[in-house]
Amino acid sequence: MKRVIFWFRNARPVALPQSLIPGITAVVLACRESGFSVWLSVLAVFGVSMAHLSLNLFDDYFDYRKKESGYRDTLAREGIRARTIKCPYLLSGEATMRQLLRAALLFGCIAAAAGSVILIFRGIVILLIAVLTVLIGLSYSGGPLSLSYHGFGEFVIGLLFGPLLMIGVYYAACSRFDGNVFWISVGMGMLVVNVLYTHSVLDYEADIRAGKSTLAAVLPQNRSRYFVSVALVVCPYIILAGRIMTDKMTPWFFLVFLTLPWAVGLLISIKKHLQHPERFEKPAGWWGPMENWSGIQKIGIDWFMFRWYLARNVLMGFGILCIAASLVL
Repeated sequence: MKRVIFWFRNARPVALPQSLIPGITAVVLACRESGFSVWLSVLAVFGVSMAHLSLNLFDDYFDYRKKESGYRDTLAREGIRARTIKCPYLLSGEATMRQLLRAALLFGCIAAAAGSVILIFRGIVILLIAVLTVLIGLSYSGGPLSLSYHGFGEFVIGLLFGPLLMIGVYYAACSRFDGNVFWISVGMGMLVVNVLYTHSVLDYEADIRAGKSTLAAVLPQNRSRYFVSVALVVCPYIILAGRIMTDKMTPWFFLVFLTLPWAVGLLISIKKHLQHPERFEKPAGWWGPMENWSGIQKIGIDWFMFRWYLARNVLMGFGILCIAASLVL
């Protein structure tokens, strides 16, 4: 059990809202459909979360194979702001690469077992979505494509945690497809991408030195990097407003606009970082939950984590309010 807890913690469960919120939103949207199954819905969300943890560990595995994560500590000693906690369990000797691979496969097998049960009840569509998800997910940082090293990582994440995840969970829940679910999934996918993109903007220098061409790294200047941030944050609100104004969705979905202050706060903070990356900015108290803040400050990554937390909070708030709007229907 200690080893399970060890690997669960190292699989970055702090990132689970990126899959749980879209998954739960899809379930709530499906709950009024005929053929809705509570237990298949729960199994689908559980399977998605296990797959997410598995892919996080595979990302560590492939990243470490390409370039040992100690280079981040070297960058920090050189005076370059770099997040220095990538794969600490490997650097400290607490685990080996073989053990990491086994842990990644274990979480993946649990996800596959959950998917196999759903396949029995929902048919071949679930298998097609699952196979596509696995292939795309492993290609994020794994060979031969290594998409995150060529500027396509954000697009992969948007597809995985947006349309593929929500459409897959929705179909598992009620064996149907739905137009509103698709458009909500596009918006949610963009906000998930924004979490990753915010990460890559902040980790720009370290990624460049690692040869990892994130979207932020391939863009030519700060102005274009900021434009992408604005697009990722603003477009989900525009998509939902368009669906509401054309009577495709209930006006209750305007509730998501309550998260706009967080979204604006994030964009202002990103702009300040791009203009003056050396300056420290203190997070505002109304920016939502930021777990283990004292511990984060102690290890010196608060400049990174508060922006990451804020991007995550925008996603969580957007999803939770979509859930609330769905329940009002």
